[in-house]
Parts: sequence; structure tokens; C-alpha cells
Amino acid sequence: MEGTVFDSLAKPLVRLLEEKGFYDPTLPQEKAFPPILDGDNTLLIAPAGTGKTEAAFLPILDKILKSPRREGIKLIYITPLRALNRDMLDRLRWWCRALDLKVSVRHGDTEKRERRKQALSPPDVLITTPETFQLLLVGKRISRHAAKVEWIIVDEVHELAGNKRGAQLSLSLERMRRLKGGDFQIIGLSATVGSPDEVAKFLVGVDRPCEIVDVSMAREIDLDFLYPDVTEEDEALASDIYTYPEVAARLREMRELIEDHETTLIFTNTRPMSEVLSSRFKMWDLEFPVSVHHGSLSTFARRRAEDELKSGDLKGVICTSSMELGIDIGKVDLCIQYNSPRQVARLLQRVGRSGHRITEKAKGRIIVKDSTDGMESAVIIQRAKNKELEPVKIPEKPLDVLSHELVGMLVAAQEWNVEDVFNILSRAYPFRNLEKEDVVEVLKFLEDMTRRLAWVRPDEEVFVRPSKGSRIFDYYFGTLSMIPEMVQYLVIDDTKDEAVGVLDEPFVAEYGEPGAKFVMSGSVWRIVQVFKDKVFVKPADDPVGAVPSWVGEEIPVPYSVAQQVGSSRRELVDMLEKGESFEEGIDSISRSLDLDETAVEKSLKPVGEQYEKGFPVPDDSEIVLEKVEDTVVVNACFGTLTNRTLARFIARRAADELGESVAITVDPYRILVRSERLSPREIKAILSGEMGKDFQKTLETVIEDSRFFKWRIVQIARRMGSLEKKAEMNASEVDQLIKGSKNTPVYKETFKEVVRKDLDLPKALEVLKRIASGELGLSSLGVLSEPSPISRPAWKERSLTFEPVSPKRMRRLILGSVRARLLSEERAFACAECKDWVEIKEIHELSEPPTCPKCGSGKIGMIEEEVRMIRRTLDRVKGNSKKGKSSDTWKNIKQTSKLISKYGKPAAAALTGKGINPSKAEKILEKQNKITDEFLDLVMNEEKNSLLQRYKS
Repeated sequence: MEGTVFDSLAKPLVRLLEEKGFYDPTLPQEKAFPPILDGDNTLLIAPAGTGKTEAAFLPILDKILKSPRREGIKLIYITPLRALNRDMLDRLRWWCRALDLKVSVRHGDTEKRERRKQALSPPDVLITTPETFQLLLVGKRISRHAAKVEWIIVDEVHELAGNKRGAQLSLSLERMRRLKGGDFQIIGLSATVGSPDEVAKFLVGVDRPCEIVDVSMAREIDLDFLYPDVTEEDEALASDIYTYPEVAARLREMRELIEDHETTLIFTNTRPMSEVLSSRFKMWDLEFPVSVHHGSLSTFARRRAEDELKSGDLKGVICTSSMELGIDIGKVDLCIQYNSPRQVARLLQRVGRSGHRITEKAKGRIIVKDSTDGMESAVIIQRAKNKELEPVKIPEKPLDVLSHELVGMLVAAQEWNVEDVFNILSRAYPFRNLEKEDVVEVLKFLEDMTRRLAWVRPDEEVFVRPSKGSRIFDYYFGTLSMIPEMVQYLVIDDTKDEAVGVLDEPFVAEYGEPGAKFVMSGSVWRIVQVFKDKVFVKPADDPVGAVPSWVGEEIPVPYSVAQQVGSSRRELVDMLEKGESFEEGIDSISRSLDLDETAVEKSLKPVGEQYEKGFPVPDDSEIVLEKVEDTVVVNACFGTLTNRTLARFIARRAADELGESVAITVDPYRILVRSERLSPREIKAILSGEMGKDFQKTLETVIEDSRFFKWRIVQIARRMGSLEKKAEMNASEVDQLIKGSKNTPVYKETFKEVVRKDLDLPKALEVLKRIASGELGLSSLGVLSEPSPISRPAWKERSLTFEPVSPKRMRRLILGSVRARLLSEERAFACAECKDWVEIKEIHELSEPPTCPKCGSGKIGMIEEEVRMIRRTLDRVKGNSKKGKSSDTWKNIKQTSKLISKYGKPAAAALTGKGINPSKAEKILEKQNKITDEFLDLVMNEEKNSLLQRYKS
């Protein structure tokens, strides 16, 4: 360890490093130790698995050891996920215990007893979330301990900088400085950051220095994309699992990759897609060691997946963004991205989870579904290699965050001076442009409520806690989180009064109009009515215009990526126009991108076909229109949010100028406008400004009338306290809320948020102006008998958003999926007889009949709980403890053991059904006690009934 930064550390730390086998610092540690030891605020950007945590933590431990011993919290470690808190506790506890330092966690689930213990005897190191950090400012005892803080680490800072959680944290940090009466050293950690300078400013606040240590590309990265060809083997597999050969080819390609590597993470862009993939793998082979991991699963299921990855019991986990952040899952040597990752930062963050040492390559493969997906992936890979990440967009003085903070200040003290408050809060970077008038406006808004949240002195210099102060506490503590509360809607088949499934609020916000069609459970449904928390639907035969039910969750493709896809098309056309062959063009492009030539060729094939037909190719400087049957396709490479805005602009102008009502569907490269009457010529007139050039006014009206606005205004009114949290809102009540909120901070903030997150007004306006000036080309292919080659993927997607199989095959697919799901569920099994055996198994792994391997008893109970907790309960029961016998764990084990001993493995399968308790399982088993089609039907019906019961008003 001669001559390294480790030499400067206190001897106890050096001994611990040797005990851990850390003799040489990693590059992030080498670079980050000096500024941190010098007391500089530091933003460290480094790949996952390169010792980032220790790079920040060890220098601070060194400073703690070299400082005089005193009471109070010395270091606060903030992470954006509770699961990361748990992970960090395990990692930091080892160091702290050895150095006689106390470390503990505090978040929303921390027990009262533990919170009291922390208040009476504070830890040296406190791990918390941004939301719970706020409580350290208002708790009587804990705030005194927190005011002693000398160091704050913010982990995964990129996850916070671009959203309102981060804006809220930035205000809390300023308040902590005031509480302390001085500053503290702050360190931010991240694997990927699109705009390091901005994130550094966000981290430290206005006019404070921050050292940026960027070793993000210290590790090599191996990226490529694959566009599998269909083989005979895929045709046979597709038939077995009731899917398309193309889907089977993608599954085969992934399976081969997983088998060729030790541990693989398979990322999907939505939770439903991760479920679908998992189901396909399990239908193919129940024994294949892959599992699923996302935020909607139980804690038990998520922890099991994490633990089994670490132990090597699993070869792969299919996951969403839940695995992007630094949860410790051991060594991963490959990341597969299923379909385009849609953003550069997301790809780098995900692939960065592999090759978990700085000396190892991070390895990622994207499996693409069509030519558009392929070209987009190629562009994203190229931008990733060039380190062209999307910039982090920091929210600009969000008023809902400001209102919550102002009330929080009244929770901490009864009276505040407006000037003082303005001076404190405007030091936070997201609020650097805050005006004193903004503070007064929000305070007046809080005062004008029926049950006011503040009282402002007539001279507007002081604000005070209202005399009836209980509401401010209810509001403040009930609205700690800026994460939107995701309301779910139950989908009900109006013809049968039967549950179909559940839709998330963003989907309903975008598509929830009567007449709109979507795909769920392999069928097309038309919306009849949205009422309270239910969406009433009827089956529809025509899939045209239907959208998959999870599309509302999709990650938006940025304008910059879509434009580069357009410029890649133009590059190929330029070569073809110069007389080069298609093959020569592909060879040149794939070599310049350093990507798989076959995948590049398949991705650009439609461009070659479009050129051969003599059609203009839509690219970064040309929009191409065409009409087939009743749908006009606007081929436009502007990304998700810009196209979404332009689509609504077209629909509004078509309604206002032509009296034509249209249905619209959008992807990052196309807008589909469904109308019998409208022609490409009329769409061209709308876009070019022939029907009026008041683009800005129309776009603003489009935003205010959008369902996004309606969805967001309810959230923001709740966050600002003008709407009770539990108030249910129907459509007319939301319209009233919008009218009543005009010219208030709620309305202003809603408009800002929709423009920032849902629709891109500035870019749409820029595009329309460029079309009007002739800078952007706008050509039309007129009415065609079949879609042009470049439009074909959209047509395939729009009419085949689900796998269109015959009703008989669809039934086989659904039954096969349900069977695979039930049998691959994991649960803990325990012997209710000897109480000595506990083991976690998948249902299909159970012996038939299930018996205890220790005593041979058939009294096997089943429960979704950690093994150590079950063992503790069983030990108590064996010791005749009243507490053990009355516990829910023991009651569950006894109750389920009766069913399993009577009916065997089918009982365990029935009990894993969603919302199925032992009494419901028994009714199913009385009718059918073998895992047959009838059994699966009974389980599905009971799951639907359980869903209905949950939503009964």
C-alpha cells in the first residue's frame, strides 16, 4: 500500500482496509480522497462497482476519528431508495462497528421505538431518504442532534437533480444550514450525469464551490445491438408458447446470452413488459433460472431476487429501473436491454451495473424488435460511446415544493420574517431565480384557503402559524413526498360486470376518453366511461388505433436522439444518390458505428426500399405525409414529447378549422391521425400555417385542455393543500378545479409541469415555425394502397399491438401464462409439526404430496416472509410462547398447512393467486383439486373477483 491515498488515513482505518483486502485504491478513490480530505464539496461521477461509496465514506471516517469525540449526528447519508438504505446500512455498519461508531437508518417505515432511541441517543452516522431528511428539521430532539452535522453524502444524485424530490431536498439542505448556523461539507455520488456542472450547482447551492471528480469513463464499455433472424427452432418454439416467431427469436437470443454469462440483468422499459417476458421464459421452461424484479412486487419477492442473484442461484433477473441504482446484487457480467433504452443516460446507467470492477468491461446488448427500434438503438449506442448524455433538466422554482417548505417552516417555528425566508430559500439552486413576490404570492394562496395554512401580516413582512394549527401538521406530514401518488383504475367489462385488469393514472390521463381503444390481456377494449376509480369498457374487434395498456409508462425518446435517427437515414440516402450500392452504404455505416453489420442492415433496409420506390425519405430535415385507408401518417423525427404536442395541435386545428374529430396515436418518429375525411393535403395546410399562424396560442390551449393538465392539476392541488388528499375527483369536479384555480400558483405550476414532463411546447413551436419558414421540408406521398416502407413498422405495431391469435390459441396462451406464473412463484414453506424445517421454494419444486424432509409430516404451511423471521416465530412456538402462538406468522402457517396437507401442491398454487386467501383457495380446490384448465379458470375468476372487491365503493 506504499505511496497511495490510503497512507494518509488514520491507522485504525488502514488496518480495516487490510482486513478487507483493499491494498490499492480504485481510480475514483485515488481522485476523490484529496478534495474530500481537504474539506471541499465534491461531486464524484464513477461507474457502479468501483468503490464510490468508500471513496466518500472513508475520508469522512478519517476526519471523525481525528476530531475530538462529541455527541450528535456527524454524517447524514441520503439515498433515493429505501432499498438502498438497507443496503448501505449493511455496508457501512461493518466499518462503524469496528471503529466504535453508531450507524442507523431512518425512513418512513422506521418503528417508533427506533425513532425514540435515535432522538435520545443519536447515531454518529444516519442513513435516510430525502423525504425523511425533512423530519430532522422539525423534530424537537432529533433536530438538535442533526444540527451538529458536519458531512452530508447524497447518493445517486442524478436520480434527484432533475425532479421535484431534488428541489425539495435542496430547500431542506438550506434549512439545515440555517439550523446549524453554519455550513457542512457535501459530497454527491453518481454513476452517470448528463450535465455535471449543473448537478454540482444543484448539490451545493448558489455561489458555493464544488470540485467535480469525473471518472465515469474510467471503465471500458462493450455495447452492441442484436436483431435476431427467425430460425426453424423459433417457429417451433413460437407454436409451443403461443407467440410470434419474431418474439421466439428474441427469447432464444436472450437465453443464449444468459447461458453464456454468469449473471445477467435483463432490463425492460415497463413493468408489464418485464412480466410478459418472465411469463414467456417460464412457459418455455419452468426450470430456467430467471426471475423478475420491479417496484410493484412485494418486498419478499424483490429481496429474494436480490439474494438469489448474489448467491448465484439465479442466472438472470428481468427488471425495470428498480435495478438501475446501486443495490448490491453481487457480480453481474452482462446487461441485456429488451428493446431500445430510449435514452443514453438510461443505457449507461443500466449497462454500468455489469463488470463490477473498474478493471472489467461493462457489457451491454440491446435486443431490438423492428427497424425503427434498431436504428434508435444504434444512435443511442453511438451517443453513449461519445458520452453525449441528455442534460439534466433541473425544475425551475416549483411552487408546490415552495408551499410545502413554507408550511414546514411554520411547523418548526411559529413566526418567520419573509425577507429571511427568501434569503434562505433562494440559495437553493432550483430556486436561484426566486423572487420575494413569489414567496408572498404562495403565502397569500396558503392564507386564502378555507382552512388556512399560513397567516400573513398586512405589511407582508411576517408570516405566522394559524391559531388553529393542527391542519398545518396534517398537511405537512401528509405531503412529505413529491413522488406523484399513482392512483390505479380498475378496468371493468361493461358487458359482463367483470374485472379485466388495472390501469395506471398516467395511461388514463393520456388515453382515457370514451371511444379510445387499448389492448389488455390480449384483447382490444373500447372505453365507454371513466367514473371515479373505474374504467368501463366493451370488447372491440378492430385493433386499429389501439394502444398497449402500458404505453403510458414509456420512457420518452428525446428530440436529439430522434433527430440523429433522421440524420442516419439521410446519410444512407446521400450515399445511394452518389451511386453507392445499399450494401456499400451499410458496410460504411456499420464500420463507422462499430456495430453488428447484420443488425444495421436490417434496421436501415426500409430506408433503402423507400429510396428504391422513389419516395422521399423522412429524416432530420424532412417531414413526409401519406394516407393509407383511414389513417394519415405524419413521418416526423422529433421524439416523443414534441410529436405528442404536434399531434394534439393537429387534432385541435382539425376540430376548429375543419370541424373534424380525429383519433391520434404517437411514437417518436410518427404521428398517426385517424380520420375518414382528412387528407395529407389538409394536414400539410395545418402544419405549414395555411390555417393560421397563431401557433403559440393554439399550443397553450392544447396544453390547458389536455388530459395531462387535468391529471397534473389534481396532484399539484393536493401537494399545495388546496385539495384534500383523499378527495375523489370525477371529470366535472376536475373541470371546476381548473376554473377555480385560474391565475393561482396551482394553475401556474401545473402548466409548467405539463410543459416540462408531458408535452414539449418550445420544441413544437420551433418545428412549426421552421415548417412555415420553409427551413423544414414537408412533402406528401398522397393516398397509398399500402404503407410506405418507413411507415410499415408503425402499421404493424398499431394493428398488432397484441399477438393476434385465434380465440382458441389466445385461451391457450392465457392459461399457459397463468400456469407458469403460479408454479414459478416463490414462497417460504415451514413444517407446522416439528417446527424445525423452513425453506424457500418455487411451487413447482414441491414434492407431491409436500412433506417435511426432517420429520416426514405433511403439515406444511406456506408464507411470504423472510426465513429468519419464520424461524424466530417457530422457536417461540416450540418454547410455548404466547407471543409466538398468537402471531400472524404462526396463524398463517397453521391455516395454510391444513389446505396443503389435504390438497397438496395445487393448494400451494391456488394460494399464490393474486388476492386469494385460504378460504377462497379452498372453494377453488373443492371444485377442482388438480392443476387443470378448469383449475386455472377458477383461479383467474377468483383473482378478478378479488380485484372487484378491492375497488368496491
